[in-house]
Amino acid sequence: MATHITRRDWLKLAGGSVLGLMLSPVPWKLVDDSAIWTQNWPWVPTPLKGKIQNKFSACTLCPAGCAVRARCVGEQPVSLWGVSEHPLSRGALCPVGFAAHHFAYHPLRIMQPCRRTHATVSPVSLDEAITAIANVMTEMQTSGATEFVTVLDAQPERTMSLLYRQFLAALPHGLYLTSPAQEGATLRALREMCEQPQDTFGYDFENSRTILSFGAPLLDGWGTPGRMAQLIKNRRQTDLKIIQVETRQSHTALQADEWLPIKPGTEAALACGLAHAIIQEHLYDEAALRRATLDLEAYCQSFRAFSLEEIAEVCGISSNKISQLASTLVNRKPCVVIGDGEPAAPLSRETERVIAGLNLLLGSVNCKGGIVVHRALPLAQEFQQQPLAPATELEHLPDHSIRILILAAAAASGALPWALLEKKLAPQKSLIVSLAPNLGAYAEHVDYFIPAPAIFESWQDLPTPFDASTASLNLSCPLLTPPAGAIEPSSFLHRLANAAGIQFNASGEQPLLDLIQQRVAAIHETQRGKVFIVQTREFVDIAALSSSDDLWQLLAEGGCLLDDMFE
Repeated sequence: MATHITRRDWLKLAGGSVLGLMLSPVPWKLVDDSAIWTQNWPWVPTPLKGKIQNKFSACTLCPAGCAVRARCVGEQPVSLWGVSEHPLSRGALCPVGFAAHHFAYHPLRIMQPCRRTHATVSPVSLDEAITAIANVMTEMQTSGATEFVTVLDAQPERTMSLLYRQFLAALPHGLYLTSPAQEGATLRALREMCEQPQDTFGYDFENSRTILSFGAPLLDGWGTPGRMAQLIKNRRQTDLKIIQVETRQSHTALQADEWLPIKPGTEAALACGLAHAIIQEHLYDEAALRRATLDLEAYCQSFRAFSLEEIAEVCGISSNKISQLASTLVNRKPCVVIGDGEPAAPLSRETERVIAGLNLLLGSVNCKGGIVVHRALPLAQEFQQQPLAPATELEHLPDHSIRILILAAAAASGALPWALLEKKLAPQKSLIVSLAPNLGAYAEHVDYFIPAPAIFESWQDLPTPFDASTASLNLSCPLLTPPAGAIEPSSFLHRLANAAGIQFNASGEQPLLDLIQQRVAAIHETQRGKVFIVQTREFVDIAALSSSDDLWQLLAEGGCLLDDMFE
């Protein structure tokens, strides 16, 4: 007798099968086995194994040189953190700094020298690249060309920077170029107004009572970010008042104690109005002006023909407000007046001079809590005996005058608009060389790529941040092993010099590490300053260290050297 199977029977069978399968351990075991099996595929990354330890270094992505604590598994860094109580960075790291150990694995990283031909980038040997560059240098010398061989360095005053300058000084037309950095523009203007331009200025914010900023992004990563964050955090206890003069309500303007919205492009007018009010009411520091080099009569010429009311109308704020601001600066000393402006809208040199002059009128130069003078740290003996090419700002170079442009790693990152560089290049015959680990933002314009070590793959020294009140030195210690194809820029310079028949180093090729150690030894000989020990969070006097090797060891372990205050 045939059995009649209905649709209901099929549904019961399907439902029971599903339920039985769910209650059975078989599918769950298969899922678990599949997960374990797929983790063993050769291209799947596996977690590192090894001892967990902390190593200390410093970030070289920008001149701030923030201290870094790297959490490592074995020898491999897996995360980066700031170093609390560090005298410069105060435990801060920027978002990019937190991920700096990943730069070695950049997708555009190059592992061997390359040459760009039209739109194609193809590998070449190092000897081939050096020969091509040296041939252009030789041709320039034999033909009597007037164009320049230049190195553009975005992080000057390092030991590597001095090596660039030494190399360029040996060339007939060598020029060492620095980027037109907006930060520190007020200090540069002040140096130009002083009789001793070799002095280095810095800001003693920790002892200031008032900071007047003309558009400087003080609370948006300006200067040493950790330092500014600490100032804002403690300003109630230190009685610090921040006044922001800016055309828009930026983050700094929102966080400041007072925001003065002025009309766009009137920063110079407001600075002249403040000088007008200070001089008219005889509020300036006569003793300080006698010690300074400011020609008061010449300084007043720019605004003597205008009344305070006329200046106020130009700026878009009342004359009473300008007078009140001048009184605040006089009554809340020590004070600092900063120009610098926003990176997208830098202030002119004339404006910076007027702003720098306000510091002289207020007696804030060479004054505790104002703008202080600090000494430069000594150089390695190698650079004390050899000539160095002077630093030249890029904008001061004539247009169409660069035949060979060598981009240091930071300069090759693309921070400058290409149009600014392009107008300085000799048309149709310029040669551009990149000394960076990645192809970079200028890849379509570079002729030869020389792969350099990435961050945390080589020894670097970090000089004093531009805003610091005392000279300092940090070391960036290697946390990663560079790939076999990476070429130290110092080695590249020596090989290029040999190929071009140039002798620029009397002691021959020296590793950069040896030159940095020589500098530390020269600093130890001064017996000045102190070292912050990162492990104990304490300071030790350099004079208490028996040898330069002891000083080197402390710095190599993440310590920070601070010079004595200049009296």
